[in-house]
Amino acid sequence: MKKVLLLLILIINMMTISGQRGYNYYKDSIKNGYTNEKAFAYFKKAYYDCIWKWTSVGADSAEYYLKLAIQIDSNYTAAYAFLAHVYQFKTYNPQDFDKYFALEKKYAEKAVSFNPQTGDAYSVLADVAWTEHDTVKALSLLRNAIASEPDNVGNYLWISVRFTQMGMADDSAIYYLHKLLQYDPEYGQAFMKLGNIYNWNKHDFASAKFYYRKAIEHYNTIKPRDNRMMGGYYSLADVYYKEQKYDSAIYYYKIYLQEIEPSDMYVRDQFLSLTYKALYECYQRLSGSYLNEFLILNKQRITKDSNNTNILLETLEQNYMSIEQDSVYEKYALPLARHIQTIHTTDPYINTYAIDDEFLILKQLKRNDEAIKVLEFYYAKNPREPLILFELALEKILANDKAEGLAYLNKTKQNLNAVFTKEVFINQLNNPDFDKVRDTPEFKKLKE
Repeated sequence: MKKVLLLLILIINMMTISGQRGYNYYKDSIKNGYTNEKAFAYFKKAYYDCIWKWTSVGADSAEYYLKLAIQIDSNYTAAYAFLAHVYQFKTYNPQDFDKYFALEKKYAEKAVSFNPQTGDAYSVLADVAWTEHDTVKALSLLRNAIASEPDNVGNYLWISVRFTQMGMADDSAIYYLHKLLQYDPEYGQAFMKLGNIYNWNKHDFASAKFYYRKAIEHYNTIKPRDNRMMGGYYSLADVYYKEQKYDSAIYYYKIYLQEIEPSDMYVRDQFLSLTYKALYECYQRLSGSYLNEFLILNKQRITKDSNNTNILLETLEQNYMSIEQDSVYEKYALPLARHIQTIHTTDPYINTYAIDDEFLILKQLKRNDEAIKVLEFYYAKNPREPLILFELALEKILANDKAEGLAYLNKTKQNLNAVFTKEVFINQLNNPDFDKVRDTPEFKKLKE
């Protein structure tokens, strides 16, 4: 659970800082008396298209409008700084990193050259330095950002994140978060971050709960709601989990579920299954009808998302298949695997993994003949899917049909893809179940 929550915290931190920076670009254009109405109109379009929906589509749209603003006013400092930040967001895709990292650096430096007091540009340059593993320079630039714009609270949050990543959360990060709250006593994410430090770094659960409750209070009282604060329910539940107060943990996980269900799809896809899994872990540690409670929750979820194959696959793999009880496999997991296949066949990734899950469930239930028939049926429909080919090879060899098993292994090697790569294939050949054929010339050739 620790690894899962750390991922959640990291993503929420990044989203929060992104939103705050965008707000400051917008605010600064007004504060500084910017008068070019046409350029500012494009700037506003970029702001509304990107900041409240940090997606690839939103970022592309923001990039387009910011470039139009710069075409009109080549000295528009805030537009350069904002564009640098858009490119920073685009570097999160590893495939595009080199291209957009260079642009992030270029436009941040451009903003600073026009106005050395552009704090947001310094913070982007700090990110560049951090990425280049120059932590001293990164912290220096963040201090420049704070000195240039002491009321830009996003930079206080950003420097606290960096200190935390450097293992200095106990003192320096807390210092800057309290400085932030001096400027904005209602800055909800500062409460979240302080809660995380006391939870994960200091193991001071009383203080962690205090700050998570402050974040929840912010979420429930500030209008419009800041959905990033709903994570306070999840984090508060985590603290109760660590204290072995499982009833209280379940209570807050359930509230989080109620809040997250109607939220945007990005948040749901990221965190819904994780929350169900956390609930299951709590139920496991309680006596009585934990399993029944968990199954009721899952049934509610499946009912709401009966045609969302990604959600259904996550429910199957992260929740049902984690229970490892034949009765659950028979009653819940197997019908769901088959349902996924009936409603969705166009996405090879989803369909193949649903097929594999059905196969594994049948194997667990010792219905081996049915399991092989599932593989053969889908092999006939997709004879180049390496995962199915490999499973067939293994099953044939286990059934002492060595020649056919080796033939399927050879077909697997010929049809490797981005998911079932050569590395995966070679590693899987170490399976002891292949000992029957390991010394054959055909098997040895597979590793070449």
